[in-house]
Amino acid sequence: MTEERVLYWVGCVTSFRFPDIAKASVEALRKIGVNPILLGDQEGCCGDLLLLTGQMKEAKENAKRVLSVLDSKKPDVLVTGCSGCYRAFTKGFEDLELKPSFKVLHTSQFIEELLKQGKVKFKELKMKVTYHDPCELGRLSNVYDAPRNVLKAIPGLELVEMASSRNLARCCGAGGGLFGINPDVAQELGLVRLRNDVLPTGAEALVSACPSCYMNFYYIIAREDLPIKLYDLMEIVNMAL
Repeated sequence: MTEERVLYWVGCVTSFRFPDIAKASVEALRKIGVNPILLGDQEGCCGDLLLLTGQMKEAKENAKRVLSVLDSKKPDVLVTGCSGCYRAFTKGFEDLELKPSFKVLHTSQFIEELLKQGKVKFKELKMKVTYHDPCELGRLSNVYDAPRNVLKAIPGLELVEMASSRNLARCCGAGGGLFGINPDVAQELGLVRLRNDVLPTGAEALVSACPSCYMNFYYIIAREDLPIKLYDLMEIVNMAL
């Protein structure tokens, strides 16, 4: 389907906490005709948390190691479903005065490009969903339309917007390492997002494009037994292929 060498960067949170998201992403890419390069144990960490916490020296050392591994695989494009990894490889590496030799796209941007090229055909998926804008993909990277355009391209799927969305979207609560430092506060913030913004839409499912957002919502929905399903964007894409 594509002659580009596509490397799928899984990311730490997805790898260790939600491997089913990685599995769905790879399945979706293969259905489309893309056979992604996978790093497995060689992947390591993008260093986003080092960047967010101001540890720039350590972040640069880590980035150089990561780029060395990636360059050895000679990808044309790196595709990741993690908003934090996407920001690290783009704005973060730019701040470190490092420039990848390959194009970097969030999975939503990659699928959107293939849709524009007529290389993706979705089947009907009857579902009413709302989309949560991750801070690192939205406000910090200005990627708002790609995830929505992918969802809108699925026949039968209805996308309803929250009152607080795009650049005004409330944080899920897990960003900036808060989930690791104080998970109780992180989950209280996430609960506000779910009760005040998500549930009032009447959507049957919440779609995220960030594993950290997914993680916080996942635990809160289970704890509070909230009446809403949760999906990563690529799980929805895989279901519609």
